[in-house]
Amino acid sequence: MAVSTIPKTRFRFIKKYGMAYLFIAVPILSMIVFLFIPMVISFIWSLNDFSGLTAAKFVGLQNYIRLFTADPIFIKSLVNTTLFVLMGMGIGPTLGMLTALMLNQNVKFRAIFRTAYYLPVMTSMVVVSTIWIMLYNQNGLINSVLNVFGLGNVGWLSDPRISLVSVAIAAIWQGFGFETVVFLAAMQSIPHELYEAATMDGAGNFQKFWYITLPLLKPVILFVYIIGIIGSYQVFDEVFVMTAGGPVYSTTSIVLYLYNKFMDLRLGYASAIAYILFAILVVFSFIQWRFFGERT
Repeated sequence: MAVSTIPKTRFRFIKKYGMAYLFIAVPILSMIVFLFIPMVISFIWSLNDFSGLTAAKFVGLQNYIRLFTADPIFIKSLVNTTLFVLMGMGIGPTLGMLTALMLNQNVKFRAIFRTAYYLPVMTSMVVVSTIWIMLYNQNGLINSVLNVFGLGNVGWLSDPRISLVSVAIAAIWQGFGFETVVFLAAMQSIPHELYEAATMDGAGNFQKFWYITLPLLKPVILFVYIIGIIGSYQVFDEVFVMTAGGPVYSTTSIVLYLYNKFMDLRLGYASAIAYILFAILVVFSFIQWRFFGERT
């Protein structure tokens, strides 16, 4: 009797949960096929001297060692990318929060301003980069304005001293609208009664921001910085379109350098670069979660 009930129990279980497990299975299988298996293959490549045309030659950790000891261009790309992240995450979220604070007031046409700030985010980075190339051109709008004041032309993308800053400005302009919308949505979810009580206690605008708005935004700030750092360390489109990594490798990023190595069919070496980037992102994400996430 107990044996005969087992198939019935299984049938009822499949009938009840089968469709749910089927829907779950699709993304899980997709992740296994398109994410985890390629990651394993890439790690195996990183331990080999492999071009894709000849048999792989096992070299152990030599690709990783060479990156840090005998490849100054990789070190330069690592420094460039870190500086890009510092500039982007130092200015972008701050600019997004200030803009969100202004849009959170009772201002006219708030929806229009919100759309205007978010519009660059929806625009292709290739298009945005092309627009900024025209603005940075020797005869572009920015240099034309400088000439009006007698300051002369600036080689925004041709001067190694400022080319990375120029690329970062374009990226910040394109991306801070995302942070604006995220912060604005979080601010509008804060109960208005808290501000009313603070006003009755004589708190000013800065005190309301410091003791109410900022503490309640900590989870959102953590989210913005984690997403921002991960995205900034993977910067590629704007560098590839605006400078192609030049001049003199002054804007070469880790992902662009990785791409160049793949194009040179140095697949093992490129895979090692990819895993170093992966390790950097894991470390930064863990540090932010460990020191900030648990306090939110």
